[in-house]
Amino acid sequence: MFTSRVLTLVALMEITLPSRTVRLCDGGYVYWGTDKYSCFDVDFGTVKSAETFEEKTGDEAPGGKLTFLPPSTAAATSLSNPAYQGCRMRFWLGEVDPMTGHIIGTPELTADLAIDTVSLKSGKGVREVDIEFESSAKRLFLVMRGQALNDRFHQQCFPGELGMANATGMPRSTAWGAANPT
Repeated sequence: MFTSRVLTLVALMEITLPSRTVRLCDGGYVYWGTDKYSCFDVDFGTVKSAETFEEKTGDEAPGGKLTFLPPSTAAATSLSNPAYQGCRMRFWLGEVDPMTGHIIGTPELTADLAIDTVSLKSGKGVREVDIEFESSAKRLFLVMRGQALNDRFHQQCFPGELGMANATGMPRSTAWGAANPT
């Protein structure tokens, strides 16, 4: 992967949103092929800090948190778009040719994650956005145990049938139509 005696390394991040792709790096700018990675984005701003990425055990997926400094209140607000939840975030470590500003070879993919939650923090002189992310493998932890006894699932099966519309405050939703888990 690395080719020269003196290494100029760069961390790259790509966030694939429904409307566009955000490409950030840890300082200045660099080109990987025709794609430009910059330390600033018009909506996300720049990265203030990164929480250490944690590996988990058992039934928890790996994850972490990035704190961004968006350039405006409108930009900060736009980052909490619900459509961003689950969007792919990838991180690479690569070598840069300092003479051309281009990536040498193929960077090493270090993480393939998904956006989980977004938290806005604002106050006097403070405008930050925390984006928590988790492994996209978390979906492997989701367990489908049959149908649910609620109006939402009932409407999926029988659109317009309102027999369960007022079934609220029930002490327990019991799975039906599938064998009980053993």
